[in-house]
Amino acid sequence: MDMIWNNPLWVVIAAAALTVLFAHAALLKVTDLDLLVHHLAGYGVPVNARAIVARAVIALESLSAVALLSPWRNLGAGLAALLLGVYALAMALQLLQRRVIDCGCGGQALPVSWVLVLRNTLLVALAWTASQPADMRELVWVDFGVVVAAVLLMVVLYTAIHQVLMQQALLRQRLFSGSL
Repeated sequence: MDMIWNNPLWVVIAAAALTVLFAHAALLKVTDLDLLVHHLAGYGVPVNARAIVARAVIALESLSAVALLSPWRNLGAGLAALLLGVYALAMALQLLQRRVIDCGCGGQALPVSWVLVLRNTLLVALAWTASQPADMRELVWVDFGVVVAAVLLMVVLYTAIHQVLMQQALLRQRLFSGSL
C-alpha cells in the first residue's frame, strides 16, 4: 500500500493540476482587475486596501503556480493550501453572516455556497498531496501521458461541477423571482 501512495505520479498530478488552477485564476484576475476589486469589496476588504490586496492575490497565485512545477514545489503547495484555506474561510464567513455575494471564483458570477467551501477544502487536500515527499524515480514518457490525461480529466471535472453550480444558482434565482 505504501508503494501506491509513494508513487511520484500522485505528487506530480496534484502539483500540475494546482498549477493549471492557479495559473488560470491569476490570468482571469490580471485581465479584469476591476472585477477582482469588486469581488474584494463584496468580501468586505476596506476600500483603501483593495488595490494592494488584488495585486497581492494575483502575485501569490502566480507564484504558487510557478513554484509547484519547480524545485520549490513544497513552497508552491504550501502557498496554494494557504490561499485555498483563506478563500474557503472567507466564503464560510459570508455564509455564516447570511450574505449572498459572488464567490469571485472566475468568469461567470457564482454565489458563495457550502459546496464551494467544501471544494476549496478538498483542493487544500490536493495541495497537501502535492507537498508530499515521494520516491522521485525517473519518469518515463508514459508517466507524462498519465499526468496530462489526469490533469485534463480534473479540468473537465472542475469545469463541469462549476457549470452545475452555476445552473443551480440560476434555477434558484428564477424560482425565487417567480419567472419559471
